[in-house]
Amino acid sequence: MLLRFSEKRIVMASALLLPVAVLIGMLVHTPLAMSVSVAVIGLLVGPLFPVAISRAGRSDPSRAASMAAKVSVIGYIAHLAGPPFIGLAAEAVSLPVTFTLVIVLATLGIGVAARERRAGSPERTGR
Repeated sequence: MLLRFSEKRIVMASALLLPVAVLIGMLVHTPLAMSVSVAVIGLLVGPLFPVAISRAGRSDPSRAASMAAKVSVIGYIAHLAGPPFIGLAAEAVSLPVTFTLVIVLATLGIGVAARERRAGSPERTGR
């Protein structure tokens, strides 16, 4: 996918389509809808980690390995700590409210990251 579309388009598409996929999974109460929603979410989130690693490496080429390691650590912490925090929040309020909060925050974060243009970071032109 990264060969066909620019990083910015991939990040923006994820930021726009993730809330839709989560809302469909939450609002249509069928196992098929939830399965499709989870699959679409996986397809949208999958390319974001390689994009983040790539952008981190380009942000300071003299410390590319260190920057990529920092992004990896943040990703692993989110991967391990995210589900328990979502579970605790869901117990405190409700699962739909928690998912809504998570998707709003994630979409804002992805949108801010997509708009962030670092000086000297080449952006591949895509379709």
